[in-house]
Amino acid sequence: MLITRLFVGNTMKDTPQRRIMPFSNLDAKDSGILKMLNDDSRATTQAIADALGMPRVTVHDRIRRLQERGVIDKFSVEINRKELGWPLHGFILANWVGQRDEIDRRFVAEEICKMPFVVGVHIVTGQWDFIVEVVAKDMANLGDSILDQLSNINGVGHTQTLVSFYSFSGVAKSLG
Repeated sequence: MLITRLFVGNTMKDTPQRRIMPFSNLDAKDSGILKMLNDDSRATTQAIADALGMPRVTVHDRIRRLQERGVIDKFSVEINRKELGWPLHGFILANWVGQRDEIDRRFVAEEICKMPFVVGVHIVTGQWDFIVEVVAKDMANLGDSILDQLSNINGVGHTQTLVSFYSFSGVAKSLG
């Protein structure tokens, strides 16, 4: 349990604090539905209803409302990139080069995203301008992708490549 120290009047009090969970702004029923769909997007409305002890129609209506509110964007599958021949996972830190009035960082990020080895791009603060998540068949394939494709994009400056040995998912993964 996390303890927070608060000042009350002129004295300090230790108060227990609940860990904030990703679905904490939803009621328990909606959170349960989202957890089950997050674990298995193919789960039937009846299976969810049975597991949560709710009527099937209620589950159906709640899922529809979660979609209407924009809480659920889509139902999808998670593809195993290793089984498809893309075992290498990494990140490329990249700097932007150019004049502000000539090329926008968002345009550069969109161009990077068009590359077949790119999972996603984040425009960030700090020393680097972009974090590019990538996959590759092997180190040579990654090297060729950087040298032959990424380096040719107008607006991409110098890069630093980080190869991931292991990947762990956090509690908020579904919010990513």
